Amino acid sequence: MALEVLSNLQINLLFDIAIIIVFATIIAFIARLFKQPLIVGYILAGILLGPTTFQLIKNQEIIFALSEIGIAFLLFFVGLEMDLKKLKEVGFFSTAGTIIQVVLTFLAAFFILLKFGMASTVASILSLIVAFSSTSIVVKIFSDNDEIDTLSSRLALGLLLMQDIIVIFLLSTISTTTSITIISLATSFFKGIAIFATALLMSSVVFPRLFAAAAEYREMILLLSLTTCFIFSTIAAYFGFSIAVGAFLAGISIAPLKYSLNIQGMIEPLKDFFATIFFVSLGLQMKFAGMGNLINIFWAMLALVIIFKPLLIATIALLFGYEKRAASAAGFSLGQVSEFSLIIAAVALSNGLIGSEIFSLTVLLVAVSIVTTAYTLRIEGKIYSFLSGYYGFISSLLPKSKLRKEKKLRKKDIVLFGCHRMGAIFLETFKKAKKKVLVIDHNPHRVEELERMKVNCLYGNISNEEILKHAGLSNTEFVVSTVRTVEDNLYMINYIKERKYDTKIIVVAEHIHQALDLYDAGADYVIIPHIVSGEKMSTIIKDLFKGKKKIERIKNQSIDHILFIERFGRNIKG
Repeated sequence: MALEVLSNLQINLLFDIAIIIVFATIIAFIARLFKQPLIVGYILAGILLGPTTFQLIKNQEIIFALSEIGIAFLLFFVGLEMDLKKLKEVGFFSTAGTIIQVVLTFLAAFFILLKFGMASTVASILSLIVAFSSTSIVVKIFSDNDEIDTLSSRLALGLLLMQDIIVIFLLSTISTTTSITIISLATSFFKGIAIFATALLMSSVVFPRLFAAAAEYREMILLLSLTTCFIFSTIAAYFGFSIAVGAFLAGISIAPLKYSLNIQGMIEPLKDFFATIFFVSLGLQMKFAGMGNLINIFWAMLALVIIFKPLLIATIALLFGYEKRAASAAGFSLGQVSEFSLIIAAVALSNGLIGSEIFSLTVLLVAVSIVTTAYTLRIEGKIYSFLSGYYGFISSLLPKSKLRKEKKLRKKDIVLFGCHRMGAIFLETFKKAKKKVLVIDHNPHRVEELERMKVNCLYGNISNEEILKHAGLSNTEFVVSTVRTVEDNLYMINYIKERKYDTKIIVVAEHIHQALDLYDAGADYVIIPHIVSGEKMSTIIKDLFKGKKKIERIKNQSIDHILFIERFGRNIKG
C-alpha cells in the first residue's frame, strides 16, 4: 500500500512538472515571438495552470518546495557573479548612489501608499519591493546590445550590485520574523554577519586549495560547487534564514576563485530549470479576487517604477558628475521591479506580512515593468532629447572639470584558447610582436603557470558561454583556438557569428573534413597541423637545397622552440 501511494505521488509529481515545463516552453516561444522577456511568459504559464484558470496543477505544495530550490539557485548564481573585490571598482557612486536611490524611492512609495490608506507594515514591504531593479534583465539588455562595457552599463551594474547586497540583508530579516522590530533586525543582522564571516573565511582559507584539487575534473568541480551551495543553505535554514540567503553566501564565497566563471556555465542549466519552476509557481499563486480595489495603487506604483525611479537615478548620476547620455541610459535601464522583489514578496506572504492580493499585485508589477523596459529602451534616444533641457540644467550645477565622460575602449588584439604546445608557441610569437593577449585554458596548472609568467589569463572551457561572454570577444581583433575538438570550435564560431562580432577567427582541425566544416561555419583560417608541418618542412628543404639556410641554424631554431615549450610545461601536470 505504501509503495502504491509512493508510486502515485511520484507519478503525480512527474505529471505536474511535465505540465509546467510544457506550458512554460510553449508560452516562452510565444513570448520570444513577440520579443517579450521569458520571465513574463513563465508567470503567464503559471496563471494559466493555476486555480484561476485551467487548474491543472494538483501538487502545488511540492511545486512550491521545488520553487524554493529555484530561488536558491538564482541567488547562488548571482553570488557567483558578485566578486566582492569588484566593490572597489564600482566606486563611491554605486555605494552612495544606491543608498540615496533606495531610500528616496522607498519614501516616495511609502508616502503614496499611506495616502491610499494602506497599513504601514504592508506599505513598507511594497515600498521595498518597488525600490529594486532587475539584475538579470539589465545584464541581458546590455549584453544583447553589445553595451556591457559602456559607461552607462557600468553605472547601472554598479547600482545593481549594491541593490543585491541590500536585498539579501532584507531577505534575511523578513525570513526570520513575522513582525519587524529593532530587536529582530539586530538579531538577524548578527546572525547574518556570523554566516557571512564564515563564507569569507572559507573563501580565503579553505576553498582555494579545495577547488584547485577538484579543478582538473569537470564533474568534481560541479559537485563541489553544489555541495557548497547546499551546505550553506542548510546552515542558513538552521539559523532561521531563507535557504536562498545561504545559497547566495555560498556563491560569493566561490566568486573570487579563478574557477567561478566556469562554474557559472556548468550550473546555468540547473539554475534555468529550477528558476522556471519558481517563476511559474509565482503565477500559480496569483489570485485576482480583490485586485480591483488595488488598480489605482497598481498604476501609481507602475508610474513610480518606470518614470520616477529612472529619473531619480539619472539625476543622481548627473549630480555625481557623469555625462548626460550615460546617466539617462543608466537610469531608464533600471525602470523595472526586480525578480528578487518577487522573492521578498513570496517570503513576506509566507510569514503573513502581506496578503495574497498584495503578492499578486507585486507579480503584476514585475511582469508589466519588465515588458515596459524593453519598449522604453527602444525609444530612450527620444526620451533623452525630450529631457535634454532638464539634464542640461542639472549638469550646469557642477563645474565642467567634475564631469566624467565615456572612455573609448581600446580593442584587444588576440584571445587565445588553449596554451599547450602549439598555443605556447603562438603566445611567444604574440608577446614578441607586443600584442595584447588574453589566454583561456581549462588546465588549472597551466593557468597557474601563466599567472606566474604575468600573462593575462582565465580558467575555463571554450564551450562555456559564461567564459565567452567574459572574454570580451566583441572587442577583439583575432580569436585563435588551438583546441582540437571540432564541436568546441564550432560552438565558439557560432557564438561569434550569431552576435555579428567583427573578429577574425583562426582554429585548429585534425582532419580535412573537419576543416571544411569549420570554414562553412565561418572560420577565417583553419590550421591542419600535419599539412602545415609538411608545408613547413618542404619550405625548409627547398631553402637547404638552394643554400639559403644552413642546417645548423634551422636545428638551433628548433631547439629553442622545444626548450621554450619544455620550460613552460615543467611545472604543469598533464
